[in-house]
Order: sequence, then C-alpha cells, then structure tokens
Amino acid sequence: MQGVFEVVERAGVSSWIARGWAFDAEAPDAPVRLRLRCEEGVLGEFLADQRRPGADGAGRWDFALRLPDRLTDGRPHWLSILAAKDGRELPRRTDSLFHPSPLLGRLDGIVDGTLHGWAIDERAPGQPVDVVVTIDGARAGVVTGDLKRPDLAAALGSDGRHGFCFPLPAALFDGRPHHVSARYANTDRALEGGPLEVLLPPALLTARRRTLDHRQTRHREALEEGRLILAREPLNHLADPDGYRRWLAAHEAVIGVRVAAVPGGGPDIRVHPVPTTGDAEGFAAVVAGSGGDAVVLLEPGARLHPAFLPLVQEAMAGGVEIVYCDDDADEDGGDDGGRRHSPRFKPGWDPDRYRAFPYTGRACAIARHRLAGAAAGVARRERPADALAWAAAAVDTALLTVAPERVHHLPYVLHHGRAWTEDPALPGRAVRVRACLDGGGVRADIEAYGQGRLRVRWPLPDPAPAVTLIIPTRDQGPLLKACLDSVRATVRYPRCDIVVVDNDSRDPATLALLDRLSGEPDLRVRRWPGAFNYAALHNAVVAELRTPYVLLLNNDVEAIEPGWLEEMMGHAVRSEVGAVGAKLLYPDGMIQHGGVIVGQQGGADHAQTAFRDGEDGHLHGAMVAQNVSAVTAACMVCRRADYLAVGGMDAAHLQVAFNDVDLCLKLRALGRRIIWTPHARLLHRESATRKALRSPDDAVRELREVEWLRATWRLDRFADPFHSPNLSLGPLSHVDFRWPEPEPRRQG
Repeated sequence: MQGVFEVVERAGVSSWIARGWAFDAEAPDAPVRLRLRCEEGVLGEFLADQRRPGADGAGRWDFALRLPDRLTDGRPHWLSILAAKDGRELPRRTDSLFHPSPLLGRLDGIVDGTLHGWAIDERAPGQPVDVVVTIDGARAGVVTGDLKRPDLAAALGSDGRHGFCFPLPAALFDGRPHHVSARYANTDRALEGGPLEVLLPPALLTARRRTLDHRQTRHREALEEGRLILAREPLNHLADPDGYRRWLAAHEAVIGVRVAAVPGGGPDIRVHPVPTTGDAEGFAAVVAGSGGDAVVLLEPGARLHPAFLPLVQEAMAGGVEIVYCDDDADEDGGDDGGRRHSPRFKPGWDPDRYRAFPYTGRACAIARHRLAGAAAGVARRERPADALAWAAAAVDTALLTVAPERVHHLPYVLHHGRAWTEDPALPGRAVRVRACLDGGGVRADIEAYGQGRLRVRWPLPDPAPAVTLIIPTRDQGPLLKACLDSVRATVRYPRCDIVVVDNDSRDPATLALLDRLSGEPDLRVRRWPGAFNYAALHNAVVAELRTPYVLLLNNDVEAIEPGWLEEMMGHAVRSEVGAVGAKLLYPDGMIQHGGVIVGQQGGADHAQTAFRDGEDGHLHGAMVAQNVSAVTAACMVCRRADYLAVGGMDAAHLQVAFNDVDLCLKLRALGRRIIWTPHARLLHRESATRKALRSPDDAVRELREVEWLRATWRLDRFADPFHSPNLSLGPLSHVDFRWPEPEPRRQG
C-alpha cells in the first residue's frame, strides 16, 4: 500500500476538501478504500477513485474528500487518512491539526496608490468585516469590507459586499520600498496575498488627484494654483499632526478674540463626567437631580476647552436647546495642543445627516427639559448596560427629537477626548431613528451599512407619482444611446417617461438614432433649435410637462445599478425637500459630484471630489445622505410645481453654468431642503457634449456667469451651512484646513 495525504484546502464559502492519492500494488486496477479519522475516531469510509495514469501505465488513484460539516465548526481537529485494508495511516504533507477559520479574504493588489482587497466572516456573511492595514510593521488604519464586488457574489454565494479600498498615505510615495499587509480586526490572522512590497515614486501621487485634470473648472487660475499646492504637499492635511499643530495655534487666537466678546453670565451649565463603572439608573438619577439649566455629559478621558462654557452660555441665552462643537483626539490630556490630532470639523445642524451617522459626537450641551424628555424615551425603549451607554443613548435621542432651529453649532475645537472608536450609542441607533420617524408619521425602512452608518429608505406613496426624465443632447449619439440603455436597464420605477431634447444635432448617425427613438413608447423627442441655452431649454420643457416630478439628466450620465431613481424619488416626495442630487463618479472611480459647496473657489463647486467611490470621506461625508446647499443638474430630481414657483433656471444670466446652483438656492429660499444621496450612484463623463461646443467666447461667458452668481447671492458674505468653516474652500474639499484669520478685538 502506497499513498500520501497531501492537503486540506477550501472549496467555496464553507466547504473544505482533503486531497491526496493511494495505490494498492496487489490490486493496481481497483480504486482504494480509505477511512477518515479524527480525534473522536473513524468517521467513515470513502474511495480514492480518480484514476491518474503514470508513465508506466500503472498510475495511482487520487481522492478529493469533502470534509463533514462537523469538522468545519471553527474548532481544531486532528485528521488522518487510513487504508481500510490494513489500517495503516497514509504519510502526510500537511499539518495533522485542522483548524478552519471562518474568516476568508485576500489582498488583491495596489492600484493608483490604493490597496484593494476583500474579507468575509462565514459565520455572518451579511455583516461587514473590519480589516487592519499595516505598513512597514506599523498600524496605518482600519477599513471596512462593505463594497459591492459582483465577482465575489458569484464565487461566494453572498451579496458580494465584502470588498475594501484603502488609500495609501502620501508619505509612502517616496520612491523607497515599503511592505503593506492586513489582518482581520481583533485577531492576529493575516489576509492572504500579503505582505505586498510596493515602491511608489512621488510622481504617482497625482493618480489620486486626477479629478483636477478631468474637471472643466470655472476658475482656471485657482485650478493651476491647486495643482501646484497638491504637487508639493500631502493630499490630506487633516491627517498631518504637524500641520494640525500649526493650524491650532491660529485657531486658538480666534477663540481668544471670540471669548473676549462674550458679555458673560447666562444659563447655568452643569458638567457631569460619565463614570466608567456604575449602573445606568443611578447615573441618570444623579443627572436628573443636579439642577441647572443645561447639562454636559462628559465622556471618560475627555476634557473641555476653557472657552466651551462661556460660548455655550451665550448661545443658549438665545433660546437654543442643544449646542455642539468641533473636537479632536488627545489621549494624553495635554493642554498645549502638542499631542492633539484627528480633528473632526463638523457642518451645521443637518437632521438627515445625523440620522445616517452621529457626526456631532457627544461634545454638546443639552437643555435640561430636552434631556429629561430624551431620558424618558430611553427608559421606555432601552435597557442601557451602564452609565456610558445611557449617556450615549440620551444624547442621541435628544438630537434625534429636537427641532432643527433649536440646535446650534460652535465651529471651534472645544472638546478633546479619545480617538474615535465605536460609539456606545450605535447598537441602538436603528431603533431610535425608527422611533423618531414613526413619531412623525413616516414609516421608513432603516438599514445598517458600513461602520456605524444607517440608511433611511424613504417610502414612496402608492401609487408612486409620475416623473419625466429630461435629457438634452446635441450630436454625441453614442453617449445618448449609452445613457438611455443604462436607464432602461436599471429603472424599475412604475411611472417614468423620457423626453430627449435635441439641440440642432447634425451628425447623421445621431439623427438616425433620434428618428428611431421617436417611434418608441414612453419616449418623446423634442426639437430645440438655436443657440445652446441649458437653462432656457429646461424651462421650456418643464413648462410643457404635466407630470408632478421632473428629473434633469445629462446625456453623458450612465446608470450603473438599479434602484437609483427610487432612491431619489423617495427623498423628492418628502414635502420639505425641493431637489435631490445623486453621487456621480468619473470612469476611474473618483467622485465627480458629492453635492455642491457654495463659496468654494469663490463661486460654487462640487464636494467630495478628493475621494474615490467607497472611501468614507471626512466624518463619513462621502457615504451618507445629507443636506447640501446645491446639487448639479446633471442628475437632479425636483417637484415641477417648485421648479415653476421659483421661476425655473435663470436663462438670461446663467445660460450654461451655475444655473443649477441658482435654482437650488432659490428653492432653499422657498424653505425647501436640497438632498444629496450616495445611494443613487451613476457614472458621469462630465461635459462630454459641451466640449465640442466650446469657443473662445466661452471663457468670457463663464467669467460673466460666476460674477453674476457672486453678486446676486452675495458670496463674499455667504457661509455654506453644510460645510465647516474650518475646512478649505480650495480646489478639493474636506482634506485641508481653512486657515483662520483673527478678527480685530472689539473696543470698549
């Protein structure tokens, strides 16, 4: 008897195969009967019956035995293969100890300075897995495997949301070798495929900045300046401790001037440090009986800036119920800023964004009556494990239920605590958010995704309201066809029509395509001759329609997955919403549109363009639905009545650019919200049509349009409420400081 027990290897998500071969010289033409044995004894017999002829014709019999499920329970087992004929054990080339791990994953490689890979926990394939990335033996960060990978869905029999992308730090682009590896969080087990040895020349750092080369900027001087800045310095200044230390020095000067102007006095603010031990009910009773007008629940290891209380008192004297501020990490408790890092610069109050992710943290003061109401809600619905969990749940409930006009943001770094970890409020957030919406009569679905994020799926009425897609075009037949094909392949919305508006196409192939489209149901070709005027074109078509909702869609946009229209319409039917924009991506995966920041580069420009699809951005801003000041009309849905009520787009002053920004600002002036959602993802080949139309006069027109926008909306005084004043208004948002300039001290 001859043979070898060669290997135990994975097959599929939860199966393991024992492989080897056997040969009985006394019966060379017959399969060999073998036995599988573990520490408990013989589990059964099987055959080595896969014939593999040798050079002499005799050959051997291979076997591939699927191990029983009892051996894949995550515990270690001793395995051996025996010959049934005489009980002899086959020699082995594999370890006798079989210990299957439920964790499966791999590093796929590095593309454009970004580490790609995937990870799955077989015990809970629907839950994302956290991966710790290590560079040269030092921990570089944690990334969550929750990106959709169709190849994994097919191979693993799951939803495929196991991929991850980790942008490598700019410091690695130094032309020297580095080693990148990854392990499953809270284990010492490494992902397969690592470590990767990488050598990244400094010139490759520009790969993650290609957005600057793709965009048709309205301020070419600012674009060139941005290129020079980004070529010299790391992309994300917020992650640079030395840069933050320098910024803090200027920031502290601003705080000093601001506090000097506070009149003094005001509501009685009581600070309650949250104990690391102790029951929830006892701490709640202490807080309730302490008196005072407002309460601050200070988490363990945190401290408040001396300016926190006077600035909060000033804000709450005006009737505000909750005040929150910016914060940073300072585990050592120093007061000189020398070891502070990881600033979190927060936008103004945004209930939509807060439902998706508690971006405010707990660095806030809460009016006593508001906290008492929140505590009652926690007592009805939850059983917090300890004082810290109670404090987190109470603050979260207060923020979820407060009226928006009763919340105030102090854009100063006034809270210093531990580095951001999992918030104790997160496990119960879905219940709290659902209860808040139910209380308002909204029966929305709440879905957890990513690290601590929630997605609110806003319901559509039954029947769903009709919407018309308006797609302008001039020539560019292949682009138009790709756009229409993608819409038809992804849209399942029950009441959807399309109007293609042709602006003097001359290309024969495009004209032939338009003729074919004219005969299709639910699609109309509308001719719009004359000079291109984006605003006038849409105003005319919207006025002609009768559907209650319209969706403006550029012909260079392609849908890439189902559900995008349903997601946008779910927000659009909300009575308080005036317009909804989508997450638009460049073909290389960089974000092209993440909402619009009004005031950026002196006019208005797209947010989140420093990030690739799948990257969280600052405070998860690239991955959660939120209010913005404006969205691009390249893919925007709005209520037709609202569009007409504000006079549509300004066709006289904004023929091509900024007409969508002006429209959104007019809708906001009407009291409507503008929503950007990352859950509607589309591809945008930006300005592919207009590139063919550009002339030397375009630069003059663009300058005239931006000057009109600045003057009309007083952009010199405009502070975008959804963008932190501590973040740059330069070419790329959410990755650089806005350097403060202290105001002169007031006299008297």
